[in-house]
Amino acid sequence: MKRSIISEPSSLKGQIKIPGDKSVSHRALICGALASSPTKISNLQRSEDVLNTFKVIKNLGIEAEQKDLTIRLFGKGLRGLSKPSNELYFGNSGTGIRLMTGALSGQNFDSILQGDSSLTKRPMKRISEPLEEMGASINLSSEFTPPIEIIGNKNLSAISYDMPIPSAQVKSAILFAALFSEGITKVRESLVSRNHTEFMFQQFGINLKMVDSEITLSGQEEFEGKDINVPGDFSSAAFLIVGALITPDSSVLIKDVGLNSTRIALLEVLNSMEADIKIENLRKFGSEEVGDLRVSSSQLKSCKVEASLIPNLIDELPILFIASLFATGDSEFFGVEELRHKESDRLLAMQSGLKNIEIETIYNSGKLTIEGKGGDYLIDSGTVDSFEDHRIAMAFIIAGLRSKKNLVVKNTDCIKTSFPEFSYLLDSLGAKINEIQ
Repeated sequence: MKRSIISEPSSLKGQIKIPGDKSVSHRALICGALASSPTKISNLQRSEDVLNTFKVIKNLGIEAEQKDLTIRLFGKGLRGLSKPSNELYFGNSGTGIRLMTGALSGQNFDSILQGDSSLTKRPMKRISEPLEEMGASINLSSEFTPPIEIIGNKNLSAISYDMPIPSAQVKSAILFAALFSEGITKVRESLVSRNHTEFMFQQFGINLKMVDSEITLSGQEEFEGKDINVPGDFSSAAFLIVGALITPDSSVLIKDVGLNSTRIALLEVLNSMEADIKIENLRKFGSEEVGDLRVSSSQLKSCKVEASLIPNLIDELPILFIASLFATGDSEFFGVEELRHKESDRLLAMQSGLKNIEIETIYNSGKLTIEGKGGDYLIDSGTVDSFEDHRIAMAFIIAGLRSKKNLVVKNTDCIKTSFPEFSYLLDSLGAKINEIQ
């Protein structure tokens, strides 16, 4: 039975700690599996996406010990993975399947990488092309989607690659393959995308350098395991940040949030909208910036988001669209086409949901305009569909906190993909939400 969540008018008050970052968790697991000595990972995210990557590395012969949110991996080095006996299943995780495609391209065995009905619709040609330049042998479906069949090649070659479109996942797939490549791989970006892989590699002592827009990595060098403390997931925190901003008399402290400069474009936009957000206790977990966020109810103004911000804002756009609904004036978002290629067509999903609650949007040539109703607006009761996309579901649940009576969001099981603690944490802050079947 698929579940729905009803959210009702609420204020948010209190203090919470956000679960570990999904992007960092994936990378810590893969690096730990490839290290030549044990790795301890604290505050690992427990989402379905991350757990699927964890299962994959165990299916590749890596042993692990678990206690609560801490995992100890017994890495076997770059050439220590074992040939899997079955297909490697990644569920809904685009990050997991793309990064592991890079890591498995340089092995001396073949593998098949598979996903769920959503992941098998997502494009993979952007990772297969540069990997094939390195000597990888990769077969995709006729639509260039999973399953991904990899014919292992332990003799990959370094490449010099200019990223045509900013993408942390494509860049990371190349860098993981570069670990097995002879020579020095160079990757250049016109716009810097998320750099968690670069930071994680440096934390593991991998010979990677970042100078301006160029990344260089010397391949075929073993590295030792490390102790990794995963910061809180900013993309998950984004829903609670906006929830506190748009609901009356709200004041929330969110602790231990990852504040990597390539992840917090949302804060830049919200600050331009005059949001009351304060960063406290700024510090580092390894190479990653971490801080506490104090968020209070705010009267938001409209925003204009340029295309150059979109790569570092892509996961937060659905909840930013909700924030703009409660801003004064119409908001404009340029270059949002990439939303069509996420877990769902997020552009279509958000426009459909907003239409269901009588909010006007206009999309033309990559530009989306959303009608702002102001901070005192209450949406009419209604029902929206998540399109089985976790970020769509959570965005509209937050919107329901500003409804006249309630808002029903259908098909919310997908939230487990990235943020299984979402409902619990919302409830702990005083939100009125109920789950129905």
